[in-house]
Amino acid sequence: MLAISTLWNALKQQDGAALFDELKNLGFETLELSRHLTSDQIEQLKPSLRENPPCSIHNFCPVLSGTLQVDAEKDKLLLSSLNTDERKEAVRRTVRTMELALDLEIPIVVLHLGEVDTYDRSYLMTDLYTYGEREFEAFSQKVTEASEWRKRKETKHHDAVLRSLDELNEHALRMELYIAIENRPHYYQIPNFDEVGLFFEKFYGSPMRYWHDVAHAARQESLGLCWADRWLTDYAEHLIGVNLHDLQGLEAYHPPGTGDLKWDEILKQLPSDILKVLEIRPCEAEPIIEARELCESLSQSPEKPDV
Repeated sequence: MLAISTLWNALKQQDGAALFDELKNLGFETLELSRHLTSDQIEQLKPSLRENPPCSIHNFCPVLSGTLQVDAEKDKLLLSSLNTDERKEAVRRTVRTMELALDLEIPIVVLHLGEVDTYDRSYLMTDLYTYGEREFEAFSQKVTEASEWRKRKETKHHDAVLRSLDELNEHALRMELYIAIENRPHYYQIPNFDEVGLFFEKFYGSPMRYWHDVAHAARQESLGLCWADRWLTDYAEHLIGVNLHDLQGLEAYHPPGTGDLKWDEILKQLPSDILKVLEIRPCEAEPIIEARELCESLSQSPEKPDV
């Protein structure tokens, strides 16, 4: 199944009914609800969504009260927070997203788990990447430096995330929903590669699954953090869905085929029957349609026989 995220037009089309029609005209099988939708847009969308249930929804949805749509990705509430009241509020608001999913018969709620509260040292890597010094020893040293600072504070955040996931897994079990933990683009965000394994070790057999973002993984590889294909190979048994978008340098959310990623190789890695969602920033409709056609053609390519 190939779907399109409402990220594409949620900010520019405030009328929910028109928003749905614009997405439908792109030719996808279904859609995914992004974090950028307002409560008004959701209410206006509901008649269409009850007839055409979305495939997935990203937490938090609708956008948190007091948060501008354009700032929806800037998490104000974190499931990883060391502040008990904030963490509990994040759980409560996540449950509200899950209740919306249940109401609209959406089977998967994609979770952003938060971050480690450390000074953002991304510039140590991005500056060297920008100046073309990725292959030099200094780059590796900066990656190690940033990662070591993260490790000093991550254990307490692991505990907070585990408490949040324990509660959310119980709700998911009762609601008969899947919750899916997504890989993130930045080194300080949760989960990193090893943390995915940690969380599945704790909750194996639960309604929790893995949601893979292709460009997030590629960005981490570009910055020397983790090989992109390891996420898929090591966590294949937990995989439930994939977000597809391209990278131009380190900038994400471009239509597949308009950036630096090798889509023939990427789509060969993905199970043919896995849910795939294009997650694209606002742009013209034509590049979206071309990206859909590209993904459809490559997904249908015959697999090479085993040697």
